Amino acid sequence: MKDQLIISISNIHGSRHFQLGKFFKRNLVAASIFVAVSVIVTAIVINYLVGEVDQSRQSQQQLNVHSKQLTSEIEQLERFRYTLEQDLAERNDELEQVSGRMGELENVLGIESETELSLNNRLDTAAVNSAVRLSMLQLIPNGSPIEYRRMSSGFGNRIHPIKGKKRRHLGIDLVAKTGTLVRAPADGVVELVRPSKKGYGNLLKINHAYGFMTLYAHLHSFNVKSGDFIRKGDVIAQTGNSGISTGPHLHYEVRFLGRALNPKSFLDWNSTDFEILFDHERSIRWDSLVKILQAQASRHLQLSLHKVVPSEEISN
Repeated sequence: MKDQLIISISNIHGSRHFQLGKFFKRNLVAASIFVAVSVIVTAIVINYLVGEVDQSRQSQQQLNVHSKQLTSEIEQLERFRYTLEQDLAERNDELEQVSGRMGELENVLGIESETELSLNNRLDTAAVNSAVRLSMLQLIPNGSPIEYRRMSSGFGNRIHPIKGKKRRHLGIDLVAKTGTLVRAPADGVVELVRPSKKGYGNLLKINHAYGFMTLYAHLHSFNVKSGDFIRKGDVIAQTGNSGISTGPHLHYEVRFLGRALNPKSFLDWNSTDFEILFDHERSIRWDSLVKILQAQASRHLQLSLHKVVPSEEISN
């Protein structure tokens, strides 16, 4: 009897008795022990996981603090970089002003009068053939880079519209609404594309053939990158109102060997009025350039004839 377990169940119909043997009793005890051990192990695992979660939360909080510190440092570095870029832009603008004043210094020192060509050495435009004219109009800036409403400021000395001081204006200001397409006035390569909110604002420079360069300031956006090769008529930018500006316009400069020239002469220069540029810009050795272009045109003609003659001989 000691090795048996008796279970009694009573109801209205009477009582019923069930006897469980020693084997079943052992299994029941083993199951109870297993459940108890499982509960204890589960409790230990849960406690361990809760501790890990707490540590993870603390680590996450530390990482969040560290991330905020890094973000703050990055923002400070970005502000510092922006300040340096703006300072560099101002220095570049000052350098542009200094280099552009070379013409004014030449007038004071009498250098320009020495380089002025004599009547005997000036270009005989009537002798320039059509091939050379086409080459010059393709390689040297000519025509207007934009469709503009009016010219608000010309080349030379003026009272600065914002600073109110007498300053030398190295280019011309062409008034046009923001987004007006700016087109290259000649073939060339983009030397500089510089976004800025100071001075010249968004600035673009193009190097053309034979020492000519054009500059475009106060732009809204760019269509080219530094190092791009471009053809005459390609869209290079859109006009805007960036930098120190009183309204949407294009500040346009033309330079030769770093010296600022009057862009108006180049705006008016075209195939129908071919002589006007050479009458206004007499310090440039146009006759020397024409000789080079004539020699190139002659070589091209010889090469083309060399290709055509053999094919005709074969047909005969």
